[in-house]
Amino acid sequence: MGHAQDAITIKHFGMTIHPFGDKTANLQPNKLDKNARFVLNYGLFLGYEKFVYEDLVSIKFIQGFLADCSNGFAMISHIGVRGAIYKSEKHRVYVGLGPAFLVRDSWNRFGEEYDASGYFNETYSKTFGDLQWKAAPIAIDIEYDFAFNPKNQLSFSFTPGVPLAMILSVGWKHWLHVKEFDKFKPYVPRKWRSKL
Repeated sequence: MGHAQDAITIKHFGMTIHPFGDKTANLQPNKLDKNARFVLNYGLFLGYEKFVYEDLVSIKFIQGFLADCSNGFAMISHIGVRGAIYKSEKHRVYVGLGPAFLVRDSWNRFGEEYDASGYFNETYSKTFGDLQWKAAPIAIDIEYDFAFNPKNQLSFSFTPGVPLAMILSVGWKHWLHVKEFDKFKPYVPRKWRSKL
């Protein structure tokens, strides 16, 4: 009992929230309000999760391919250590911390309409052209999972990037194998299991 497990996730990137609006709202065609507080997005997040302590602590790698708020192409890479903060038969909540890297088509393509804040770094690629990028030493990922069965879950992710942007995504989490302990029962310390 208590061996490490693996899981994969596939999620649709569905919405960006700018809590205080965004000064580049005029460049965001899929905004739901004039200040771009809510912007519809589309894209895909792929994740691989290696559990290092039962089904409670893991290392997770996430790779995203998406259209950003301007409908330009962007990629996000993240690796983090995650821990379960709530666990029941049907529900799970995980919190993860780790570095993230974002690269996107440069918004300078909009010319004078784009007022750069200096938040993103500028670079040039022979293959992709003008790009903007940002490396964050610490990014937070909050995940809620609802279990249909021991191997399959409906999974929601929330990435708070306050005050700039918060990202919402939804999809499927699949456990590649189920070990001897039932991961959907409330956690029981290993020393107590032999007495059950």
